[in-house]
Amino acid sequence: MLEALLLDFYGTLVEEDDAVIARIVAEIAATSRLGASAREIAATWNERFAALCAEAHGPSFRRQREIEVVSLRETLARHASPLDAERLSAALFEYWERPRPVDGAERFLCEVGLPICVVSNIDQHDLDLAVAGLGWSFDAVITSEGCRAYKPRVEPFRAALAALGRAPQQVLHVGDSLGSDVRGATAAGIEVAWINAKARALPANLVAPPRHVVASLDELSAALRAR
Repeated sequence: MLEALLLDFYGTLVEEDDAVIARIVAEIAATSRLGASAREIAATWNERFAALCAEAHGPSFRRQREIEVVSLRETLARHASPLDAERLSAALFEYWERPRPVDGAERFLCEVGLPICVVSNIDQHDLDLAVAGLGWSFDAVITSEGCRAYKPRVEPFRAALAALGRAPQQVLHVGDSLGSDVRGATAAGIEVAWINAKARALPANLVAPPRHVVASLDELSAALRAR
């Protein structure tokens, strides 16, 4: 029986920072002495960011703000751009603190009727400011910084279960990322609702398919009411 929800935050309850990232990438492309394309720059940045997050756990943990600046600085060097990583990152940090909710987020939170724990790959300070600015509250909040590990590692999911006092089979994790949310929650023995707003195909190598594949929180709300 479903007794509680785990919810990803950025990309699930609030819009991702894609627009800010696109502006940064375009600025780097315009100043690259190697003539790198926006696609090449974005791929480098994403690869370095993901690698640094994967390495950051336990005693080796680094906050996401630090990883952001380091990965961007490496990207600038790789593509020979003279821009300043700290200046460019400031726009991202500003968005992390004041994100825009996705359509239907407020309605979903009001109607779901279950305890909720947010599970986010973000620094505690940024998430606290974002939640407070939106006027939301949750039964528990778990951040990568708080448990010194990033999704898809199982530590954040286990911390969420402990915070809610629930077993894996009693909760559903809701998230938009195949890598972080679907694979991470599945590894922790938790069923998943995948928010697939872009109609992406499910990869064939998933250990277990999501229990729900929905395009929006409204669609998920309807599925939960019908359970």
